[in-house]
Amino acid sequence: MSADAITLSIPREQPYYGVARLVVGGLAARLDLSYEQLEDLQLALASVLEREGYRVGDEVTIRLLVEPGRVGLEVGPLDARVEDDLGREHDGVFLGRLLETLVDDVSLGKDRDGHWLRLEKRVPKARGEPGS
Repeated sequence: MSADAITLSIPREQPYYGVARLVVGGLAARLDLSYEQLEDLQLALASVLEREGYRVGDEVTIRLLVEPGRVGLEVGPLDARVEDDLGREHDGVFLGRLLETLVDDVSLGKDRDGHWLRLEKRVPKARGEPGS
């Protein structure tokens, strides 16, 4: 079964990050996620968006992927520094370790535009989904 996707491109400026959080919040409400699951997804997203060193262009794209039993966030394009930061301490925190406490899977891909960080969280199946 293919994933349903929502794609949001926003300017790489702090005031627009709230729009991304609202979209994640709306999706979480639609999927009946708990408040804790919503906070985990939003904090993981903020942890990536708010790092200026990952800037590649003037916009950032967030793809929300909904599959049975999980939600994925893809964020990009990002600078190659994200790859280093996943395993390196920054301001006393390892980005990879932080993300792994918030989501169930963290992976990094690359295309011609730059790096794309994928974060996945297992969630209960939404009402109306097959098998729920």
